[in-house]
Amino acid sequence: MTLTIEISPDLEDKLEVEAESKGIGKDEFVRIVLEEKLNFQVEQRKKTSFESQMIATDVPVQDHSLEHKWLKENRDKFANQWVALKGENLVASGVDAKTVAKKVRKLGLKGLFLTFVEASDQPPFISGGVW
Repeated sequence: MTLTIEISPDLEDKLEVEAESKGIGKDEFVRIVLEEKLNFQVEQRKKTSFESQMIATDVPVQDHSLEHKWLKENRDKFANQWVALKGENLVASGVDAKTVAKKVRKLGLKGLFLTFVEASDQPPFISGGVW
């Protein structure tokens, strides 16, 4: 199939420079670029919506098993409070998340686990984050 399109002189110059840097003609370079673009789009459509939204795969995943262990063991003592944990250590707690966050900031600590603790007769709060 032959396709003729009109492009600006600037774009044509850029295509020519890129094609020359790869040692191929303009027509061949444009064909390769179009194929790569179309193949990429097809692959993106095949991915699940979650996969297509992933922008980083090299971000380290933190293990919060120690924090979860602490929560399980101390749930009733800190029911209806916010807690900031570093491993099995309680760093700050209180009934107001902002107050707990201020305490943590004053200490200058990073990478803490902050969550709300529900009483044991309540279902677990499905949240939490890393500070």
